[in-house]
Amino acid sequence: MKPPALDLHWQLLPYQPQRSKHPLHFDIAFPIDEIRFKDYPVPNRPLTSADLDKPAANDKMTKMVIQFKNFPDWEIFIKRDEGIRCRDVFESIYSNFNIPLTPLEERTLIHPANRKLCEEAFRLRCKLAAGLTVVEKSLGFKRVDVLLHSTLFKGLTQPKSGGDWVLNLG
Repeated sequence: MKPPALDLHWQLLPYQPQRSKHPLHFDIAFPIDEIRFKDYPVPNRPLTSADLDKPAANDKMTKMVIQFKNFPDWEIFIKRDEGIRCRDVFESIYSNFNIPLTPLEERTLIHPANRKLCEEAFRLRCKLAAGLTVVEKSLGFKRVDVLLHSTLFKGLTQPKSGGDWVLNLG
């Protein structure tokens, strides 16, 4: 018997004007303290701790698996016995894509035809990072760089009721 479908918090779903309170700007290349509401009475208002600590679903959810179609091996597993919060989902997505590529991954995932685009995405991420650009560059390519510039969170969807969630980026 499959588990009942959970209704995710609107912050975690694709933007829908009739359901979502505000569009969200979350570039997964940067830490979650950079997440902003785009059209709020005060434009670009950061999410507060209260926003981030909202339960991720309408019912207590302690485990969650998020798939990413482009790279199926990059599954995101979230577990929190007290119940998963929006913060846990956002942090897990950021952390999963902030992992440095191994030399093997760099050779296999960065196609020679896309090398210049990946380098451009890498340089831009390093330039915009909160820390020193030179330090960020020394860490090398990360998973997020392979996505080129498709790093904006477009919500989670669930193709099958009770199944894994799918991360949508654009």
